Amino acid sequence: MKTKVFLLAWILVFSITYGKAQDQERRVKLAISVEPHFNWMHADENSLTAGAGRLGINGGLRVDYRFEKFYALSFGVNWNQTGGNIIYKEPLYLGLSSGTDTLRAGTKVTYRLQYVEVPLAIKFLTREIGYSTWFFEIGLDPMFNIQAYIDANDNSVVKEPFKPGVNRFNLAWHTGIGLNYSLGGSVSLQFAITYKNTFLDVTRENDIRTPDNVRINVVGFNVGLLF
Repeated sequence: MKTKVFLLAWILVFSITYGKAQDQERRVKLAISVEPHFNWMHADENSLTAGAGRLGINGGLRVDYRFEKFYALSFGVNWNQTGGNIIYKEPLYLGLSSGTDTLRAGTKVTYRLQYVEVPLAIKFLTREIGYSTWFFEIGLDPMFNIQAYIDANDNSVVKEPFKPGVNRFNLAWHTGIGLNYSLGGSVSLQFAITYKNTFLDVTRENDIRTPDNVRINVVGFNVGLLF
């Protein structure tokens, strides 16, 4: 319920901002986008090994404010389904909804995570070339975990709720390069290749779990509509 209220509030903010900007020489544009992506997890600990990557998807709304001819501020709200695989070289002690479980050394754990993100970025744009405008962006993504599940190839753990084992907040940085292709008037298609990496540990340790430092990496292809 809180997540739905949060999303509705952001949509309302976007609508008000976009509506007030119609007379500002098209300095403000609203973007609706979807981003299939490939993500993987890694850790800075010898007791963990990165497993195979997974496919995920990200989508949401962005507002671009072009405060100078070749510069724009961008902010928005996204829903992101991500995760990855980690292989634990040592026994893993987990607090699950069904109780505490011990997984043997060598277990592969698959994390299925969902976040609400609030991306904040600055864009650098080129002059329009034909119908296209190229851009480069870099920014930060505050991330709020709303759901978490794990699978494990030991003890038949399948889609086990694991939200208490994941930190509620994370922070990532992202960069991307792409182009806007004009369809006429103020409407454009947007295509971009993006990379994202989290700063903070994804997992939450407790008294029975060995401390680790798990991060998420993402490479995605973003397709959007600007108007």
